[in-house]
Parts: sequence; C-alpha cells; structure tokens
Amino acid sequence: MEQPYGFRVRGIYATAISKILIDYGFKPGDISEKLSRRLNTESEGPVDVTVKDSDDNKSLLVIIGVPGAVEEAFKAISSVVKTSLYRGPLPLYMVFRARVSSQDMGGCYVETPLGVHGYLKDRTCYKGEDLVATIIGYRGDGTPLIDRGIYIVGRYMILLDKPVEKISEHIRDPDVILELRGISDMVLKQGLGVSWRSSASRASLKELLGELDTLKRTLTEVSTKANSAASMEPLYVGEKIAFIHLSPEDMDELDRVRSLVTPTTPMHHVIKAFSDNPDTADLLDSIAASGAPPNAILNGLRKHLVERLSSGAEILIIHNRPFEKPRILGRGRLKTYLNLEDGLWLGVVRSITGSGLYDGLGIQKEKDDKALTIIGENSWLTIHAYYRYNSELKGVYININTKPAVIYDVMIKISYLDLELDASIVHGELKIVDQERFEHLCRGNETGACGRARRELERVKNLYSDLWSLLSRSGEYVTSSRNEEDINTFNERFRELVSMIRNSRQ
Repeated sequence: MEQPYGFRVRGIYATAISKILIDYGFKPGDISEKLSRRLNTESEGPVDVTVKDSDDNKSLLVIIGVPGAVEEAFKAISSVVKTSLYRGPLPLYMVFRARVSSQDMGGCYVETPLGVHGYLKDRTCYKGEDLVATIIGYRGDGTPLIDRGIYIVGRYMILLDKPVEKISEHIRDPDVILELRGISDMVLKQGLGVSWRSSASRASLKELLGELDTLKRTLTEVSTKANSAASMEPLYVGEKIAFIHLSPEDMDELDRVRSLVTPTTPMHHVIKAFSDNPDTADLLDSIAASGAPPNAILNGLRKHLVERLSSGAEILIIHNRPFEKPRILGRGRLKTYLNLEDGLWLGVVRSITGSGLYDGLGIQKEKDDKALTIIGENSWLTIHAYYRYNSELKGVYININTKPAVIYDVMIKISYLDLELDASIVHGELKIVDQERFEHLCRGNETGACGRARRELERVKNLYSDLWSLLSRSGEYVTSSRNEEDINTFNERFRELVSMIRNSRQ
C-alpha cells in the first residue's frame, strides 16, 4: 500500500475488522472511544473507506469509499476470511451516457459500461431513450441500480445536478443540521442538489464550502463531457464498493482475530449475526474476561444445545443466498440426531405448505407432502428429500453450502451460506442445478469456497445413486412413524444415511 488510507468500521465486526486493517497498514480515521481503548490507537486523519455490515443482513460486509482504499481493504479482509464469497470491487457513482434497452412495470433496464444491464426505477422511462445516468448501488443479484443525472462525490457531500436534499441519519446535532440546511438552500437555488454525508458533521464551514466549490467545477466538467460523449463511455467514477458474504466458519476466524485485542467468547459473531438475543454474546464475553477458558465456554454452549435436542424440538433453517437477505426455509421438527466426533447431524422433518413446483426438481407440491432435511455441522452438503403422503420419494435436492452454524435461540437455528451450486435427483437421475449462476459468482475461482463447492459436486456424482436408494426406503418412517419400533428403525436408517455421506468424503 503506497499510502496509509484512513478507515471507519461500523457494526458487529468492528473490532476484528479494525484489527485486520491496522495490521495491514490502514490508519483509523473515525473510531469510537471503546475501539480506541481496545486497539490502543486514536483517529489520525480523514476517512477513505468505510466497512460495515448490511442493514438487512448481518453476515454481509460492505466496503465502500475511495477506489484505491476499497481495493486495499478488500484485499486485506479477504486474505483472512477464506471460505466466504466475494463480489467486487465495483464502480460506484459511475456517470455515463446510456440507452434504455427494455422496460417493465416499475422502470427500465439500461445498458451500462460494466457489460450488464442496470435497473432504473422510473416509470416515465421508455425503450430507446437516451439519458445521462449514474450507478448509485447494486441489488443482491449484482444488478447495478441506476438513477438519472450526475452524482459527484466528495468527502462531506455528494453533489447532484437536480434539486434534492438529503442529510445522513447519523447527523443528529440540531446546530449542525441547521448549518447544513443553510448551505443546502444556497445549492438548491442554483438548481443543484446535495446529499450530506456523516463526515460533514465534523467539518468546518470553510471545509464544506471549499469542497462544494470543487465539486461544482467537477460537475460542470462532467456535464460538458456528457453532451458529446459516446454511449456507454464512463465519464466519472466517484467511489468503489465491494461485498464479502461471510460464512459461519469465517465468523469463527473473526472471533479469533477479535480475541487478540479483547476477551471474546467462541461463536461471538455467529450469535451477533443470527440470534434474536445478540446481547448473549456480550454476556459470554464477560465470562471469557473473568478467565473462563474458551473451550469451557464452547463446551457449555454445546451441552446447552444438545440438552434441547429432544424429538420434536422446533428447528429454523436460515438459507443465506449470496449477497441477498436471508430466507427462512421453514420451521421443522427434529426427528432424530447424532452427536459424533465431527459434530452434530440433524434429521429435520417439515410439512410442506403452499403450491407450485419445487425449485430445482420441477415437481408439483401436493397436500400432505413432507420433507426430510439432513444437515451436519461439518458437512458442505444439505440434503432435502421430499415425500408424498403415501411415503413415496418424489425427489431429492442437494444443496452445496458452507459448514452451517447451529445455535439454540429459544428454538434451534441452523444457518449456512449457499454456494449457488446444487443437484437434484428425480426418478434416480441426477441433474446439476444453478451451475451458470455458480460460474458467474465464482468466475473461474478454484480456491476457497468456490473450489470446495466443485469438489463437493464430484462427491455428489459418486453418492447420488446409493443416496436415492436408501432415501427411497425411508419414506414410511418420515411420514408416519410413531411407535417405538418405527422410531428405532428410522434412527438406524438415519445413521446409515449419515455414514454414507461422511464416508464419501474419504
């Protein structure tokens, strides 16, 4: 890194990420008193990059700021979290001349210099329209979000070529807000707009007005270029943005990093990300601070969990699709479990509701269908077997995902990061699902989670025939078994299934 960039970190990973960035050579530009004490450092200058967890997904890291700073921060963090998924760095506030290629009920799709179509949420747009546009963000599926007009980015504000005003929700001082609105009024009278960033609250009036003049000159230059620019030509890039979707395994790695500067319980970040009672992590940190060995805390958490694994216990499966909001697969009931040396294996039965087709199977959902889900703490495969009311196996869906986290949080929660590469078995025939999405996600990467997903797919190709055969003979115990003999038979069948999955790794 040629120069030390300044950083700001917000959210549940603040301590661990700050430690990583400081060790890499970054300087804290905006740091809380608590973090300052933990890391024995102070704010040293401006903020070039911000790292935070997403508002609607606590397992998703967002890195945003000056292009060079984002690239270096992304490099630093991704060198530590190696089983997660990455997107970017991507251009943000890129201005270009574009053409609308198609439209739907909510807006239009616009050609972009990135080689993919962006989405403009504007019902007045129309196919074939030429416009000057700016990329202002990205959807979970990677689609650029577009707005009309020009955005020019500064340290304290974003200047727009249309009369709008916005003040960061993090600016709460009434005197500061009053001062900023005074400047906004001046900007609006000139037919321009301004979006005030949180850093504006710490700037002097002289600094604010100085930056405003600089941004106005840049806006004029970009606007002039736009009048004669070719379609799709990038005219300006204000920032970059990158995303890291953390796996539960990498949350454990961030626990280790955090423990280097402050007492940290095992599963600290998993609890913070997935529990409805995140303060539990703080309580356990206090126990760690009192001298309790980490292994003792982990064993206590495991004992607490296992004691609640009675037949019929409620299970919630959280499916984390890459870079999107978590999705609840549904609530199920624990049918059986094994507590082995490589962790817990759970057999969960769910009653299927709704109508339509099963994703990836192309089979109709029917009344009284049931699903058996087999999931292991150290397994990269989650298996869903779907049965008719008469115990006939309809199909099997094999999800390739990172190792899951299993916690007790009033109910038992299982959360994993989907790797977008799955397989289905129908009538004993194997079909690969979502391979195109996977290749788009990994772009030829053979390391980390992407490399592991490819190896797991090869396991599935060797495993599927025996798996189908054994699951076909298990339906009556999934859909109806109530007497002790049936329960014992199913437990033995489940042990066979788990043994088959485990042995296929060897």
